[in-house]
Amino acid sequence: MEYLAKFDATGHRETTVVCGVHYTADEERQKYIDDGCIHISDEDYQTYIGNRGAGDNGTGYIRDPQTGKPISAPPAPPVETTEEPTASVPETELAVMEGMVDMQSRIAALEAELAKLKGGK
Repeated sequence: MEYLAKFDATGHRETTVVCGVHYTADEERQKYIDDGCIHISDEDYQTYIGNRGAGDNGTGYIRDPQTGKPISAPPAPPVETTEEPTASVPETELAVMEGMVDMQSRIAALEAELAKLKGGK
């Protein structure tokens, strides 16, 4: 089986076409070559698509411009961290919540006082 692949400037595979699937005639094949596709081996194809692992950095493989062979892709760039989001509760809602907490403590105090009056502990 013949594979033709096109790579971007950083060596990442953009397209792969296969003889008998994407083209059958030499004229069709030549169009892909004219568009920048190059012949790659079955083993290289298997590596690029991940059937030989994810590379040293877990980011797959790219084409080495010097050798034309697959090499481990560089590590993924670090994720930019932003400030942790803070809860933005409107003051009116905050006041209502504080009032509810205050009301609950007052109710508990009243229930305790009522229990004393009824002879409880």
